[in-house]
Amino acid sequence: MNFCYITPKRGGIYIDCSFDPDFIEAIKAHVPAAERKYDSVTKQWWVSDKYRRQAELDCKSFFEKIIEC
Repeated sequence: MNFCYITPKRGGIYIDCSFDPDFIEAIKAHVPAAERKYDSVTKQWWVSDKYRRQAELDCKSFFEKIIEC
């Protein structure tokens, strides 16, 4: 099962999810680089509040289980 955890924090949301190259392409296409960041240590995406709604829609499109923390 693919999953996604969404945690609001620091002016945006953190997304912790199963690896899905199509999801990564969607985030990159829908959220400008200045409004997102990938942390290779924690393996989480951060998306600013400005693009939160779009990121949540992308999560819902790609993952079966979404858990808001």
